[in-house]
Amino acid sequence: MPAALVDRHRFIEDLDMLRQFGVGQVRIGVDWVWMQPKPGELHGEAVEFYLGAALAAREMGVVLQMALLQRHVPAWFDNEGGFTDVRFAHHWWPRWVEACAEAFGDVIGGWVPIDHPLGVANAIHPNDPRRHGEVLDTLITAWRDAWRILRGGPPVITAFGVEVVRPADQTVQAAEASRRFDQIRWRLWLDGLRTGNISIPGRADRELDDLAGACDVVGIIVRHEHDVLGLLHRTAEQAPERPLAVTFLLPTGADAGRESAVERYVAGTIEAASGLPLSAMSVSPAFDANDLTEPSRAQGIITRDRELKDSGRRFLGIET
Repeated sequence: MPAALVDRHRFIEDLDMLRQFGVGQVRIGVDWVWMQPKPGELHGEAVEFYLGAALAAREMGVVLQMALLQRHVPAWFDNEGGFTDVRFAHHWWPRWVEACAEAFGDVIGGWVPIDHPLGVANAIHPNDPRRHGEVLDTLITAWRDAWRILRGGPPVITAFGVEVVRPADQTVQAAEASRRFDQIRWRLWLDGLRTGNISIPGRADRELDDLAGACDVVGIIVRHEHDVLGLLHRTAEQAPERPLAVTFLLPTGADAGRESAVERYVAGTIEAASGLPLSAMSVSPAFDANDLTEPSRAQGIITRDRELKDSGRRFLGIET
């Protein structure tokens, strides 16, 4: 569950609901803004919440994974340059990871250091290829730094957004953009974790110590259910030899139009599992936002009133 969709007042109840539906693994985004309002300081109430959630999950037999970076960063981090300032980021990011490892490492079931790092970079510099490349370089180094801190404990899991890259049209410009996008989507992260080499368009390739093999599970995020089989096979070909995990980012809209999408996703994933080391299949998000005002933007498989939708029944294999 993204940090923004976590209902802190009902989270334990929500965990138990998911457990009763047969869900054995839940991912929660840790709200860095709430957890660390000042450099080097953790908010006691936030630590208490996440620690309580982790302990409750363990008691229920649910594997709770924590994502340490999604989209939002503390104001103090952003104001000083954040991931656009290499020295600043490489000073404070490892300290954030260390603080979480110390607080929760004994009770959680897995770490996702950076959730969809390309999305993080796109949010910072979407239209400047040079600066975008600089941020990507900083982020992949940040991943390596997190690995050095977290390895040997609960599994470290990637969450890379992948997709089939096709030119928008038949022009040379579209072909060049497609090649750049494909390199960033696939070669930078998956090849990087396999070989230890960083390859970013417009920058010289370089080797990064301890990047090769810097994960325990290769997890991907897919948006288009039709492509899941091919995406899993390409991931297995390019990534280091690790167990695979896949998450379907659910489309918004009326649930009647999403049942078939979930069904195709499940079928494609099951087919892939027959020949690949697939360890987990999930969807995101689990719940609609509590402040949802437009039904057309509903995205979860469970309503804000905690009713399981038909798309959820498809995913969980529950007969109607």
